Amino acid sequence: MQPTHIFTNGCSFLTQRPKEGVMTHVGMELAKQMELQEARHLGAGGRGNKRLSVTTKVWCQKNPALVKKCFFVIGITSGLRIDYPRWDNHKKHKFPELNTAWNSYKPHENIRTEEFFKHYVVENALCLDQMAHYESLEATLNLQNFFKVQKYPYVMYKTLPDPQLQARRQLTHKDIRRLESLIDQDRYFNYGTSHLEYTENNQQHCAPGDHHPSPEGHRDWATQLKEFIDANDLRTI
Repeated sequence: MQPTHIFTNGCSFLTQRPKEGVMTHVGMELAKQMELQEARHLGAGGRGNKRLSVTTKVWCQKNPALVKKCFFVIGITSGLRIDYPRWDNHKKHKFPELNTAWNSYKPHENIRTEEFFKHYVVENALCLDQMAHYESLEATLNLQNFFKVQKYPYVMYKTLPDPQLQARRQLTHKDIRRLESLIDQDRYFNYGTSHLEYTENNQQHCAPGDHHPSPEGHRDWATQLKEFIDANDLRTI
């Protein structure tokens, strides 16, 4: 069955930025080009991949009829964003159908998080680069397997890149490379390049000093996504 609706989830690269005059995003532009109605948009600025994975699956379970009509667009963000559930109602008004409120922290967010991660880097040899890649890989493979089992058509792409792995630690990167080989790149647009990098390379920023895409940047990326979807017959699974 051909999809009639679109579901989108990701970080700020899949959201509007009204303060900068950006009243669209990749998902909205792709919906127009594919002639699909919006089922739900769960993208949220500053959030990471754990929330992305969990909220997508929860929404699917709570909407058994609508989910069968959907095409899914998933923007995998940086693995340096660590999501956690909250016990309060933090920003629950944005996603009232979700029972869990989410927030995130980053290693360099403020002096407290910097001290926390510095302690583990120095005292326990924490490797932030590997941690980021594993966070992204787990969410990617988890969701790809979920969509495959449930037979939900989808496309993925990277919104924000992960840190570059250091060449002097190549031996420890072998497990990462093994997991990367499991990714279904037939449904992963422009694997190896993020929307952030494309935005910077093509000067499609929404405002000086703001690395988010302009309206034209969102339309450009959505057009390329649609070409990828059509070329690979991804509307069904």
